Amino acid sequence: MVENREKWIVSYPDDGNTVCFEMEDMSFWYQHRNECLVEAMKANHFPKDFYDIGGGNGITALAMQNAGYEVTLIEPYLSGIQNSQKRGIRNTVHSTLEDYVPKVEGTIPAAGFFDVMEHIEDDQAFLNKINHLLESNGLIMLTVPAFNSLWSDNDEQLGHFRRYTLNDLTSILAKSGFEVTYKTYFFSLVWLPMWLMRVLPNKLGIVKKNSPEKKKSEHMAGNPSTSRFLRSLLKWEISAIKNKTKIPVGTSCLIVAKKTRNV
Repeated sequence: MVENREKWIVSYPDDGNTVCFEMEDMSFWYQHRNECLVEAMKANHFPKDFYDIGGGNGITALAMQNAGYEVTLIEPYLSGIQNSQKRGIRNTVHSTLEDYVPKVEGTIPAAGFFDVMEHIEDDQAFLNKINHLLESNGLIMLTVPAFNSLWSDNDEQLGHFRRYTLNDLTSILAKSGFEVTYKTYFFSLVWLPMWLMRVLPNKLGIVKKNSPEKKKSEHMAGNPSTSRFLRSLLKWEISAIKNKTKIPVGTSCLIVAKKTRNV
């Protein structure tokens, strides 16, 4: 695991927002994830008022805003707030979750956190804070990396503490006062390539630095034709999520849950 994480607000590389901002709009991964999330919001009847917790540069908030949702982005890093504003996100709050909860406790109808929780050492405490944000029966949606079998040095370099299964998430959410109403894996066709490109080299003693160039290459950010092709291969997942069908395998988890009690 990565050392000296205490110097970060969360366990996240110092240049993470800057590197991502340069390639998010062209990334097949962000584009597909956003399409899946918007369909999940519609299928699960999320209210228009939605809070994106740890929303980074606003790439997901923008997709939701364009779909007609009134999104408020909460982000602890100033670089993320500035980049979100450049993208046209109307409502941004520069704050940690710890500082923001007391201001709005028990008043938010719906919130999401997308590839955030794996960066937080005490994920149970984090979910308890999310519970405190929400009004009764409030909804949440989240994504996290899936399966410890896919753990590699890439996770360590990104500041991840863990990867999850859907059963893991169902259990931890229940302890924080949430009932899961829909769950699925996605990025199903990426599982094998990820294992071959990340896990197998680690098993052979090969460590690859997660450089900006490597990240852009993996996201196909410089190859729009390949990006479009990959998205076309994964398009069926969007329909599955729209119909609330569970996809049995993937490199990411997607969860929708409802607050059932205060903690």
